Amino acid sequence: MSRDVIRHPGPAAADPCLVAMGQGRVVRATLTGGQSLMAAVSDLMDRTGCDSGVIVVDGLTMGPYDYVMPGPSDDGIHAAWYSATHHGDHAQIRQGSAIVGRRDGAWWLHCHAIWEDAGAVKCGHLLPDDVTLPADCAVVLYAFDGGRFEVSMNAETLFPIFHATGGEASGNAMIVKVNPHHDIHATLSDAIRQAGFDRARVVGIGSLIGAQFESGPPMLAPISEVLLLSGAVWQNGVLRLPMYCVDPDDGQFSGDILPGGAPVLITFEALVIAE
Repeated sequence: MSRDVIRHPGPAAADPCLVAMGQGRVVRATLTGGQSLMAAVSDLMDRTGCDSGVIVVDGLTMGPYDYVMPGPSDDGIHAAWYSATHHGDHAQIRQGSAIVGRRDGAWWLHCHAIWEDAGAVKCGHLLPDDVTLPADCAVVLYAFDGGRFEVSMNAETLFPIFHATGGEASGNAMIVKVNPHHDIHATLSDAIRQAGFDRARVVGIGSLIGAQFESGPPMLAPISEVLLLSGAVWQNGVLRLPMYCVDPDDGQFSGDILPGGAPVLITFEALVIAE
């Protein structure tokens, strides 16, 4: 059981996830180069005028840049933490997603990506104020209105993280924050089924306590950083979740998540939009 492996300092959340329904739209846009990732995303969000969103940054060139890996905690409080900060000079992102919401009233983002630097494939958590965009880059923004991701202290994990807040009675999209120890596949499936979507696209990032895939070797580490790959869809009552995972030893794993085989570690943040 995941609770035997990972024990958080606070009380377990009452519900498997937090959901905010609203209106989603796909915006093809440009992040302006010559500034940090955080500044470029803030500019884009102000120009777009939405409440929250997820930006797919596939193909983005970055450098210099800083990132962290998943790691164990040594403070006697948190169940997991981050590695020391790593630095790179120049890289291109293969696939990546940035969850965008508010922290203390200002824009904030949470970004996981896979990138190539000098022939090596890396995966981790990019530090938005310490990633420079040397040139303009085309991105896809899944813009969301009617609710938003907002950073607040999470009572269970004692991490300041995004929570889905607000919401409307109905809509063509929803933002979701999945709580620790709940299976990512089952929880998202239940949320999408309750929303009544026939077909939908899913984008998101988070962390898992191990991961079992429909084929290929499992990720056994209880601490990780993960992101959904392109092709995550809900169709005909079935959810397909292609996931890329990295563990504290830079072990990298990927595949379609097996239902029941991937409990959430700290959080998983997703946007689901009907198609």
